[in-house]
Amino acid sequence: TAPMGCGGSKEQLAKGGGKTAGGEGGLLDKAQDRKHAANENKEYQAKMDFLSKVPLMKRLPKDQHPFVAGALQNAEFTKGEVIIKQGDTGDEFFIIRQGDATVIIKDDSGAVNTVAKLKAGDYFGENALLRDEVRMATITADSPMSCFKLKRDKFQDLGLNDQLQFANRKAVGAGAVPTTQAKPPSSKTDSELKLIAQAIRSNENLQTITTLDDGRVQSFIDVMWKEDVAAGHQIITEGDLNADLFYVVQDGAFDIFVSEEEDGPAGDNFAAKVGDANIVSTVTKGGSFGELALLYFVPRAATVKAKENSVVWVIDRQ
Repeated sequence: TAPMGCGGSKEQLAKGGGKTAGGEGGLLDKAQDRKHAANENKEYQAKMDFLSKVPLMKRLPKDQHPFVAGALQNAEFTKGEVIIKQGDTGDEFFIIRQGDATVIIKDDSGAVNTVAKLKAGDYFGENALLRDEVRMATITADSPMSCFKLKRDKFQDLGLNDQLQFANRKAVGAGAVPTTQAKPPSSKTDSELKLIAQAIRSNENLQTITTLDDGRVQSFIDVMWKEDVAAGHQIITEGDLNADLFYVVQDGAFDIFVSEEEDGPAGDNFAAKVGDANIVSTVTKGGSFGELALLYFVPRAATVKAKENSVVWVIDRQ
């Protein structure tokens, strides 16, 4: 009798006729739905919290963060995994949540150059959001990595191309030889250490490109060397591909020129004509310039000339 009863229960269950089993299944489904919703809410909040700390997102109105968070997907990579490869086409942009990566570029001669190290809060692949072009560098995970990724179609659907301004750091290196060789680090007084650290943290482009925590700032300071610059010396030339150095002004002043007036603040009273270029600003003690050279091979966006005898702290990309 007992076996028949068991057999009958199984048959009823198979036909979907068991109220007790069906009820338990419904409760289980609801519990799973609640758990899934809770996990989704937790993940969404984690994305929102993370986005609020990413330097890049400082350029995006906060009321747009929920839309970005909703469009981001999780992406996991193992140590040694190639995330994007130079020469490949791509349509994804990445923000590093955890882990570290190396950026390398192969020049026309086949030589491979390490041009940057990336960490949590850094981003890469932004050109793929804006246009259909090949990757300009290879990025490899140095450790297990957790990233958020955003695909081009989502980016365009949200209209973010009109609201997010990426730093101009497109890799264009083709084996250019640096005009200045790196020098050994110079000793620094306490006041000089303080000036350099403040200059680095105050650089708006660096804030947008990378997370300026104490460790990263100190890594810059440790390798910087001091140089004297004579009045009238042109330390940076607009359009130059030999863009390897970043400068912090210890003493003196430097005029910044751009070839097109619209590249600087508008207004006839602001731009002072100098040949076919315009003086758009002057960098004095505690200021800095040339920051994009720290991360990627990029052509210089302006010409910089010493206004008087000056002293600078210098760091090269390597």
